Formats: sequence, C-alpha cells, structure tokens
Amino acid sequence: MRALLRWIDEQTGLITSIKEFMEEPLAKGVGWPHVFGSAALFLFIVQAVTGLMLMVYYVPAPADAYVTVQYINNQVPFGRIVRGLHHWGASAMLVMVGLHMLQTFFWGAYKRPRQIIWVIGVFLLLCTFVLGFTGYLLPWDQKAYWATVVGTNFANAIPKIGGFLRDLLRGGEGVGAITLTRFFALHVFIMPAVLAALITFHVLQVRRQGITPPWRRVGEEADVPRPQLFYPDQVFKDVVVALVIIIILIYAAWRLGAPIEPVANPADTAYIPRPEWYFLWMFQLLKYAPPAFEFWVAIVLPAVAVALLLVYPYLDRNPERRPLRRPYAVALAVLTFGGVSYLGVLGVVTTPKEERLTPAEQRGQKTFLDLRCNACHGISGRGGTVGPDLAETAPHAPQLTRQILLDPTSINSRSIMPAVKLPPDKLDDLVSYIAGLTSRSVMPAQPAVGPQKPLSHLEQNWFINHKFEVRKDPRECQTCHKPSFCQSCHANRRPDSHLHDWMKFHSGTAREQPEYCQVCHAPQFCDSCHKTFLHTPKWLTEHGPAGYESPATCARCHDAPAFCNQCHSGARPASHAAPDWLHNHARADRKSCVQCHRPAFCTTCHTGARPKSHAAPDWVTAAHGKAALSQTLRCQDCHTQDFCQNCHGTPMPHPKDWALTHKSAASFDPAAFCFRCHDRAKFCGQCHELPPVKAPGAAPAPGKS
Repeated sequence: MRALLRWIDEQTGLITSIKEFMEEPLAKGVGWPHVFGSAALFLFIVQAVTGLMLMVYYVPAPADAYVTVQYINNQVPFGRIVRGLHHWGASAMLVMVGLHMLQTFFWGAYKRPRQIIWVIGVFLLLCTFVLGFTGYLLPWDQKAYWATVVGTNFANAIPKIGGFLRDLLRGGEGVGAITLTRFFALHVFIMPAVLAALITFHVLQVRRQGITPPWRRVGEEADVPRPQLFYPDQVFKDVVVALVIIIILIYAAWRLGAPIEPVANPADTAYIPRPEWYFLWMFQLLKYAPPAFEFWVAIVLPAVAVALLLVYPYLDRNPERRPLRRPYAVALAVLTFGGVSYLGVLGVVTTPKEERLTPAEQRGQKTFLDLRCNACHGISGRGGTVGPDLAETAPHAPQLTRQILLDPTSINSRSIMPAVKLPPDKLDDLVSYIAGLTSRSVMPAQPAVGPQKPLSHLEQNWFINHKFEVRKDPRECQTCHKPSFCQSCHANRRPDSHLHDWMKFHSGTAREQPEYCQVCHAPQFCDSCHKTFLHTPKWLTEHGPAGYESPATCARCHDAPAFCNQCHSGARPASHAAPDWLHNHARADRKSCVQCHRPAFCTTCHTGARPKSHAAPDWVTAAHGKAALSQTLRCQDCHTQDFCQNCHGTPMPHPKDWALTHKSAASFDPAAFCFRCHDRAKFCGQCHELPPVKAPGAAPAPGKS
C-alpha cells in the first residue's frame, strides 16, 4: 500500500499536497467557532450527491416534471429520503453560510489582508441564494410555479431593460417549458460549477492567509503561537459537526420528507404564492411598500446591501477585531440582521395555518381526497373550478350536505355530480369535514398517489371543452378513465351527441368508429339492447313481440305509424283475406297475431272490455250495422276508421260524396259486407233493379244497374 501511495505521489504530487494541507498549523484559540465553513462545504457535497441521484429520474419538462418527482417520492427505493435530504440540506446550507459570514464579521476576520476572502464569501452567499431560487421551479407544483412567476416579475421593475431581463429569465413572456429548461440548466450545471470554482478559490485563499487568530489587531498575527494542526485537532471538530448535521437531516427527511403541493395550474390565479423561509423577509417587506416603490425595495435596496458588503472590508480602517471596540460596525450588523430576522419571523407568523380538525374531520378530509372531490370543487381558490368553491359557500348545513351527497339531482336537476356511495361511518366523516369548512379553510395537500391530471385538464375551460377532445381522439380518454367514469356524470345528463334523433344515426357511427361508443359504454351496455332490437337476418319475424315489449325503443329510430304503414296499410295478410275471417279469427295462432297487433288492439273487444251492445253472440252479423246506422252508439268512441275498414274495405262511416264512387266498392251479393248495415231490398232497391238471390250452385241471374 505504501509503495502504491509513493508511486502516486511521484507521478502527481497529490499525496504530498494533501499532507501539507492537513498539517496546516492553527493559531491558538481556533476551535469550535470555526466549524461553520467546513459545515457549509460538507452540505454542498451532500447537495451535489443527492442532486445527482435525483437527476437519474427527473425529467425537466412540464408534462413530466411533477410526475417524476412523485415517482421519486413513492416508487424509487429511498427516493423520499434522498429528496428530503436535498430539500432540507438546501436550508441547512444557507444557515451555515449565513452563520459563517456572521462569525467572520463579528470576529473581524474580513480585515486586511483577508478582504478578498470576504468578497468571495459574499459571492458564495449570492450563489447559494440563486441555487435555492432556481431549484424552486423544478418540482413544477403550485408553489414552484407561482413563486417563479413572482420572482421573475421583480426583474420587470427595472426601468428600460426590465421586460427584456424578465423574458430572458423565462425564455418568453410566460413561465413554461423553456423556463423550466433554463432553470434546470442553471441549477444543475452552471451554478454548481460556479460555486465549486468559488469554493476552491476561497479555500486556497484561506490556506494561503491562514485562519484569523481570534481577537488580535491587524498586524499583530506574526507572534501568535500555533500549537495545533488542522489534522487531527480541527478535523475532529468538523467531523463531529458533520455527523450531527447529517443525523438531523436524515431524521427530517424520514419524518417530514420534502413537501409538494398540487401540480402547477397556470389558470389558478387565486393561488397566493409564498416563498421559502429565506426569502420571506423580502416578501414581507414588499407588503409594506407602495407599488410606486417596488423598484426601490425589490431591486435597489438588495443591490445597495450587496455592494456595501463587497466594499465594506476596504472601507473599515479600524485595526481592532474585538466586537466591543467596533461599536458602529457591530451595531450596523445587529440592526441589519435583526431587521431581516424580524421580517422573516413576521412572514412566518402571517402564513395561514392549517385548521385543527377533529378525528372525524381528518378521516373525512382523507375521504374527500380519495374520492377526488377536489377535481371539481375548490377550497379558497385551490382545486377544481367545475363545482362551487366550498370555502366561499360556507357554512354548510350537515343535513343539506348529506342530501346533496346522496342525491345531487334532488337539489339541482341539472347536476352532473354523481351520487356518493359510502358506508355510513365514512359518509358521516365526509359530512363532518364539509360542514366544518369555513371561509378561512384551505385545500389540503393532495397525497402523491394515483394518476395526476394531465396538462389538458389544467386549462381554465377544460371541462367545457372536454367533449371536443373526446371527438378528436376518444382513445386518449381511455388511457385514464374507464367507461364507468363517464357514466357517473352522463347518467343524469346526456352528452350532446345523444340529443334529439341520435339513435337513428348511432348504428352508422358505431360501425365506422366503435371507439366513440367505448369511451362511455362498456360492450355489455350495447348488448343489453341489441339482444332484442338488433336487426338480425330474422328480425322481420321477431319484430312484433319486440315492438309490443318496448314500443318506445322502436320509436327512437322509426316514426310510427308512418313507418309501420309502409308495410301494413293495405297489405292485409292472407289470414285476413277471407270474407268471414272476423268470425274465424278466434281460432288464429296467437303468436301470429302479435306480429302485427298489440295486446291493446285485442282488449278493445275482449277481456271484459266488450260493451253491452256487443254481448249478443250474433251481434256482428245481426246488430252492429243497425247500431252504427242508428248512431245510438258512437263506433268511433272505441274504433278507428282503419278498424272498420279492415272489414268493410271502404271508409266507415261513408263520406258525403261516397255515393258517387261506391260502385267500385259495393256488391249485390247478399253476403257482401254492405248488407250487414243496409237492407238489400230497401236500400239498394231504391236505385237499382236487384238480381235474384242465387241458390247454392245455381247459375247467376242477369241484372242491371
């Protein structure tokens, strides 16, 4: 092993350089207060390692960013821990850089000859803030999107070039795919490289100038004793602090994870963005600034503060390093740090807190999210926009809430909300949660499980326009939704394609593009109708029973009676051709009758519906004609003209001008239907010379009209 190290050192000189670096002598008094710089460097390494691990799965595109972040959280082994380490490590790194700068300032370590070390430290602080800001957008959730919108809008406050700078950051007028790509490149490639270069230069300068001896005046460092070495004395302290930090980070990542809000919704203008804690002081300060002073507060004030930090080591001529002997510098630092801390704490205090829910309301909240109620209903401007915002319509009466959940159409007949079917205990919890909402309630964080809304569902009018999307390519819907999903809404409200005479045309649509039907209907839905009503090769022999069982279904496609009359009017079947068929129809096969006649047709005469005038056994041959002529009974009260014409073969009763055309329909045959109503001798003999009545088998007698 020693031979290998000796060979590496001969080739590169690396072993000697590391040994010299680790054996740096340290001044007396250097110890635990000087661990913050090493802790910040350790956290940068943690961020680099965890960031590389996240890059393996992350896709910097609006359609995939949120999904991949959730995949890391829920599917990748230890993904939640790694992302939590990256999230909390960013905050810890800012804390350590800030503490390191405060320690450097109060100990006077920025004074000559170490001014450049301080300047590099200021740039390191700025780079850390930029890393935090560029990492905002990457999860592509609501907070990420809207915080980036607000943050990039600050550039617009700069006169003349503000709009150009804002568009340069965004890659256009709005925050979108190009913005995400640019922020990803800044966060992953550019800023880490710049930060690594600055850290290297910073460490080399510290190594060249040495760590500042505590409380020594400028120029009095040469005689300070240096009894300890960087290794093992200071390295031991740095390792202890690093272990404490990593344990705290792992615990935070395990217990808290990394927060994530619902997916970014550019149409949700009601969302109130709030930045991370390290930008809250600026957020709170802008609340007090009038709009006319936004440029001075958001741009000029931070720029002046940064410029002052950069030049202050060259302006401070006081050789003292002890805080009590630098009252003005210490007072300025205390006031600045105190003001920023006060504004940050005020921003935290004014952040809306989550309401405390009872156990029943907590269970109801989970049910609310499990049922995806937030897809249609919003709470305080967050969530769906199809239904009413539950916070704006609060308070909710429990009994009315229960009724709406169980039967939405009982309150609003045009409601498309499906009825909620839950066990009684879960329904009670859901009612408790909804009834307990107030105007201050906020939408709970959506759990990162299950499919998420695609981008097409985030547009403001997506619900109105979704039918057009279905018509473009209905198979897109099937990637997420089953037919039962569509039926849950459309059971109470037909789509436009099903209005009016749609059933006349649905057969052609189903044959040309069956996927249209399959968007909403399962195959068994069609089979339930087609078993009876589909026109199979033998449908003509079966259509009679089908028409009687569900005549309304036939009427959806066929206009009755016009359609039926095309076949039946004047097309009397052979069984009805005989003159005496009415006497013999009782012996007819019932199955044959129902092919054309409904049961109601028969019951007009039969099944207890026969009037007294029809009670006699020979009423048809002996009485009904006389009754019709006497008009003591109104035949048309029960019978239509078509009914009479089925027997008489001519309109009944006769129209006024019938006598002019009756010759073609009348007959002198004593068995003709005419003589069921008219007396042959008296009625016809008024105008005609009647032929004698023929005996059976006799030759016909001549007659004239």
